Amino acid sequence: MGVARVVVHGTFLVSVLIASFSALGRLPVTILRPTGVMKYLPWSFYDRLLTPAGMTTLKVVMVLSLMLSTAGLFTVVSTKTSFLLVLFYQGLLRSFGHFNHDEMLGIYCLAVLAFTPCGDQFSLDQWWKKRKPIARPSFAYAYPILLMQLLIAWTYFSSCLLKLRASGLSYLSPDNLPSLAIYHSLDNLHDTAFRLAFWLPQFKAYLPVVMVVVLVWEFCFPLAVFFPRWRWLLLGGGVIFHLSTLFFMNIFFPHQLALYPIFINWDRFRKTD
Repeated sequence: MGVARVVVHGTFLVSVLIASFSALGRLPVTILRPTGVMKYLPWSFYDRLLTPAGMTTLKVVMVLSLMLSTAGLFTVVSTKTSFLLVLFYQGLLRSFGHFNHDEMLGIYCLAVLAFTPCGDQFSLDQWWKKRKPIARPSFAYAYPILLMQLLIAWTYFSSCLLKLRASGLSYLSPDNLPSLAIYHSLDNLHDTAFRLAFWLPQFKAYLPVVMVVVLVWEFCFPLAVFFPRWRWLLLGGGVIFHLSTLFFMNIFFPHQLALYPIFINWDRFRKTD
């Protein structure tokens, strides 16, 4: 659980550190369209927040909270504040109209960790109090890990189902992948600017086989939860998949990729020390 906390909270800590909050604060508040419960916050709040100084303050608060939760200091409080701050920040980003499901999986994992004993071990709380870990049944640590693994597996499994539901067998058309890749390579909503997509049309006769392999991989990903022997194959396929979407489609899901260590049995390494 402690390693999972470091992985999830550390991932968001890095993403917050490299994000330009002051640039977001220069956007006009008039284009903001608050979503969900954020609609109930007064516009005077957003007027003060959406300034370079206001967003820098938010970044400092988020960095401090995520540093505490990653290190496992005041874990009971810091994991909850980190979850709420990241949730608010992501809601703020989506209120400007750009939706991305990459971070959503990580937010669900933040919610799991916020209400489970993830600070009992591998944390500064444990070291600071200089005591043995609290005696809890193994189930208290096993079910949150299982839940996060299921969340990751469901992300890929549902992606396969949604593709087949929305497009059917036409998803396997030889022209589908090249057109999607070129479309994403020409727009301006991606951080990268790779041009490998323009090589795909000359190989389009082979692309349906590649897409079938991807669909089968996504469909079978839940096997990584229940069959440890399959994990390295499925997780390795995930690394190849995400790197391929980065270079060929300018789409990257770093938060999903960073959560793969949750499938590692870290207790095995601790017992062998």
